[in-house]
Amino acid sequence: MRIRHAIGAGGAGVVAALLVASCGIDTGNSGTPTAQQPAGSGTTATATVRQNAPALPAAPDNTVRVDGLASGISDEATAKFLEGSTVDVALIHAGDEQSFVDLCAGHTDVIEVSRLPTDGEVAACRDRGVELSEALQVGADAEVIATKNEADVGGDCVTVQQARDIFKAGSPYSSWSQLGFRDLPITATGREDGSPNFAFFGHVVLGLDSASLADVRADYVAKPTDALERVEVFGTQRVVAAQKQIVAYRLSLRAKTQKARDREVDAAVRAADGRVLRQIAAENVKLSRSGRTLTILQATRLEARNRLRNTRAKRIAQAKIDARYDADINDRVRRYSRGILAEARAPGVVGGFRFSYYELFEDKLRPLEIDYGVAVTAGGEPVTLDDLTPADRKRLQSITTATVQTVPGVGPAATQTTPEGEITTVPTAKAVPDLPARLLPKKTKDGEAIYPGPNCVFPSQVTIANGSYPFSRRLYVYSSYQSLARAEVRAYVASILQNAQSLARDGRLVAITDAQLADEQAILANRGRTPKPAATTQQTTTTRTVTTPQGTTTVQTVTTTTPVTATTPTTTTPSSAIPGVSSRAG
Repeated sequence: MRIRHAIGAGGAGVVAALLVASCGIDTGNSGTPTAQQPAGSGTTATATVRQNAPALPAAPDNTVRVDGLASGISDEATAKFLEGSTVDVALIHAGDEQSFVDLCAGHTDVIEVSRLPTDGEVAACRDRGVELSEALQVGADAEVIATKNEADVGGDCVTVQQARDIFKAGSPYSSWSQLGFRDLPITATGREDGSPNFAFFGHVVLGLDSASLADVRADYVAKPTDALERVEVFGTQRVVAAQKQIVAYRLSLRAKTQKARDREVDAAVRAADGRVLRQIAAENVKLSRSGRTLTILQATRLEARNRLRNTRAKRIAQAKIDARYDADINDRVRRYSRGILAEARAPGVVGGFRFSYYELFEDKLRPLEIDYGVAVTAGGEPVTLDDLTPADRKRLQSITTATVQTVPGVGPAATQTTPEGEITTVPTAKAVPDLPARLLPKKTKDGEAIYPGPNCVFPSQVTIANGSYPFSRRLYVYSSYQSLARAEVRAYVASILQNAQSLARDGRLVAITDAQLADEQAILANRGRTPKPAATTQQTTTTRTVTTPQGTTTVQTVTTTTPVTATTPTTTTPSSAIPGVSSRAG
């Protein structure tokens, strides 16, 4: 096989130094990270590239240099591509930040990442002489926050911040009533530290790149497998453990009362024995006075009957004492069981599951819908300050200081450099808060309708693929206009798109829709740029009356031809039609 797995990208350290100055700042331009360029021809889009940018390294012949995600589809996509191609592939896994660094330096041709580039990264690429292609989505994944299906905690929607606070260390929530739901204790569970699922949960829900058990609440119950986490949410193990405790409690009570029971049994047996013996003695005296003489057989039978009477009396006496002690123990165990089983079976346990696993048990798990907690567009995207007109932005900032707060779960992120030289990401988007509808503008500066909350999004194939579910992570493939000028690079990206849906499903990811795939393939066919809308022409016929200097009046017909850009008819989407969105319960 012709996959060359490199340890790291060539020249990555040098490239990182070149990009630090550009990537380490917040440009303050658009709050939405994007690689999309202004509409127009390729000449217009590349005009912003620095003319004196240093020459990029020459690409190796007949080789595509790829930086993939270990949790993505690039490994399998590369293997598929090589089955029917003579092109070599050099494949590495450097991570999102380094991937953009190396692509902008010309050291890689194609990268698979889980985020869009920041404005600083786009600018740094242009300074280096590289123009990023449009983002090509190839799949998605998500984290589902769920409780036991039949256990109604009194609501089915929380905000991103509330979900994060439920699980985080030092959580302010100990009861669902603090979220406006039923008065039930909150117990959190999930995968153990070190597992890929815990790392994904930490990244998507907690918002941490390297989460550990120190970052979750103290009573977080860590489980080694998804199945055991599900059992913990169901409460099965807690019930089994409770039943064992009940058995142990019964044995403990019996041991504690055994000596007292034995004393009472001995006393009762002695009393019964004496009573029966006195009765037999009285009967023997009466028989003797009657003068009746018994045969040997009759005497033997009478003796046996008396022994049986004595044994039965002692047994009845012991049984009465045992019954009294057992009744007392049963009553105490019953009261103990009622409390411990109620606690074990109580609803309120919440866990985080990868969407692919949740789908297998969606009839048994109750997912919480997630609300960004901020105003959104019809597509479910949070509205940031940069999406508003200057006038609306100024007005909102004068109303509340909440508009300048970064909202968890809302992109984008800018890059910054630590004193140790590491490039990290920091959130920069300032989301418009969930204010009353009368205070919010009706539309963004681009004319998109704005919907105030609550905007609760249900985890589904659709809401995850389109990114409207807040705890989703979409996978993108990026290249550059320069790399896509090479036929082998275009062939490689075309192969990824062709197999993206099947590879996503095989990898337990969410596949993009057919419509999304068609859009991505159209962008690739246009060398990484969004195709221009189809242009048509229309003819307009007008008439006018013309009077000549000689006083003659005539009617002239004039036909003009003008270009018309095809656009999608505008429709008004009511808030109830937002994909996957329902109203908040509880």
